[in-house]
Amino acid sequence: MAVTGNTEILGGREKKVLEQNKRSNEKVLFCIRGSGGQAIVSLDKRLLVIKGGFMAGATFGCRVTSFYYKDITSIEVNTGLVNGIIEICTPSNQGNKEKDFWSSDRDRDPWKVSNCLPIAKSDLKHYQPYLEKIQSFIDEAKHGKSHSSSDDVASQIEKLHNLYKSGALTKKEFDDAKKKLIS
Repeated sequence: MAVTGNTEILGGREKKVLEQNKRSNEKVLFCIRGSGGQAIVSLDKRLLVIKGGFMAGATFGCRVTSFYYKDITSIEVNTGLVNGIIEICTPSNQGNKEKDFWSSDRDRDPWKVSNCLPIAKSDLKHYQPYLEKIQSFIDEAKHGKSHSSSDDVASQIEKLHNLYKSGALTKKEFDDAKKKLIS
């Protein structure tokens, strides 16, 4: 079964709970499915962590936690020999040694805690591009725009220049857009 994609990768219970917790004006961008059917769902302005079933401590239901991108401090991936976790860190959910995957503290069981998604280490290669997208959403929410590399800025300026040369932009529009990209 696929571990990344749209809502089709979710189980029936998780889809139902997603619909109950998604606002009518929100759009699902993508889903990441972890072990045991647990999932991270990326929406326009926030992430939902959906944890259902016995292993999550919700035998006949689901736990859902919402994290706004602007409140997320980091996304950590911790792996062992076979398994691992994706951990969403916020000021109230700090990633540290005491809250680590290998901790013996029962309150930090990654199957149950609201900010962790248990994963199979072998699936990490599928998750990586989606985790990078989440990081860009976090950057955008915190800084108002994504931080582009100089290559991205150069290619965007080149596109603007081509629009200017084709007559789609005036000289003033081109200059204003270029200033905005550079600043």
